[in-house]
Formats: sequence, structure tokens, C-alpha cells
Amino acid sequence: MILVITGNGKGKTTSALGTALRATGWEKKVAITFFDKGGSHYGEQNILDLLQERIHVFRFGLPRFDEKTKTFRFENTDADKKEAQRALDAVGELFSKDYFLIVCDEIINCLNLGLLDEDAVKKLVADCPKTTHLILTGRNCPDWLREEADLVSEVKDEKHYFKKGEGAVRGLDY
Repeated sequence: MILVITGNGKGKTTSALGTALRATGWEKKVAITFFDKGGSHYGEQNILDLLQERIHVFRFGLPRFDEKTKTFRFENTDADKKEAQRALDAVGELFSKDYFLIVCDEIINCLNLGLLDEDAVKKLVADCPKTTHLILTGRNCPDWLREEADLVSEVKDEKHYFKKGEGAVRGLDY
């Protein structure tokens, strides 16, 4: 099945990781591929390192967030594009390894930012084995993917402390 978690609210990655934990709890074979999430400041990586025998994690991307200054690098480079393609290729290779669940975190953002070619992502979705559940996350899901998906969950931004000028909170936002 193709499952999409999209929307402008906080919680897309959190939902995908929760599903990965649930599947792992049932002894299912799980992989998580992080697109465009380089660096070592993601709190979930700390716990996923402890679960590496059970959940296979693949992280791609150059660092974008500077934890000291709490700033984010928005510009995209050719190197960012190469990292996104490496992630896409890695997921394609995972298809032959009989995974129950593969999470493609932030793949939709990579598509929208032009880091990935739309036809390549369409091919990835089409090539997903029937026995594999593929979760794709990111804002602004394109219409073609909404139509192709078996499930689409929209995470809505109703209220957020960022709008009051609060910064990113370690343990909640990263």
C-alpha cells in the first residue's frame, strides 16, 4: 500500500515513525529512509540507533539546521540534489529485500523543491511491491500522488508556538 502523510502541520515524521514502531512491535521488517535530513541533531536518531537490529535506518542529505544559532539553510545545491537521488536509489534497492514497511521521510518536500524528478518518484511508487507498505511524508502532496495513494492523512496547522516567536524545541521539533 501507498500511504501519504502530508499537510502544513507538525507531526508528519512523528506519525510515520510511530507506524514504524508499531510494525516493528509485530516483528515486521522495517526500514526508514530520511530524505534531506543530514546532520546529527535529530533526536529520533538517538533512539533509532538503539533499535538498529530491528529498524534499518538510512539517512541522506547535507546538514541544514545549525543547532547553535537555531537557523536553517533554505537554499538548495547540486550536492543536495545528489543526496536526494541517492536516497531515492536506496529505497528502490530496498524493494528487493522483502520489507513490510519502508518510510520515505520528506520525499514529498524533495519533490516539491526540485531535488527529485517527478517521473522518478512516480516510478518509485509504481515499482513498490504489493507486499510492501510505503509511507511518503512531506508538505504539499501533489494531486497525482493523492490519487495513487491508498491512504492520505493531512496534518493541519491550527496553532503553533512558532507563530508566537518561540524557537524550535529540542525533543519536540528535532
